[in-house]
Amino acid sequence: MSLFEATVTYVDDAFQGKQKAHFERTVHWMRLFYPQGSEAHDIAAYAHDIERALRDTTYTPPDDYLDATFLQHHQERGAELMAAFLHQHNAPDEVIATVTHLIQKHEVGGDEVQNALMDADSVSFFETNAEIFVTHKAPIEGFERVKQKLDWMYDRIHTDEHKLLAEANYRTWSNALEQSKETA
Repeated sequence: MSLFEATVTYVDDAFQGKQKAHFERTVHWMRLFYPQGSEAHDIAAYAHDIERALRDTTYTPPDDYLDATFLQHHQERGAELMAAFLHQHNAPDEVIATVTHLIQKHEVGGDEVQNALMDADSVSFFETNAEIFVTHKAPIEGFERVKQKLDWMYDRIHTDEHKLLAEANYRTWSNALEQSKETA
């Protein structure tokens, strides 16, 4: 079994099969946005949100999805979890370094490759997760809060070319959110 295959099993088990489409599409977009990537890039793309599934029970995240302290914790803890997993699977140091480097900044970006993962995450979000935020989370957590999340996920996309790939879905889900707000 390759490291990537072991990662898919690990992540899918941690998420109990949920979010698989998001992770698969993030890998897809990462490969397009960073074609010189390696297995380590695929691993980071698939496992970027591992912290959400394996959240430390002593940590209480804030109510705000976009809280800077939370985002930093999410990135750093996810990188730590994946480093430990990869060490257990005797991954080469270079693979571990690449995976942690990517996951550590997948929400806020940084260098070219971290920005590619951030963009891949956003484009995938609009394909696979935005509907859940609009239809399920907005009525419970608030329409304005979900609108902020949609706007942030779109606005953080680093390149205009990548924004174009997300634009139709961003507009679709923003409009759906507005319509559901009006009928609520």
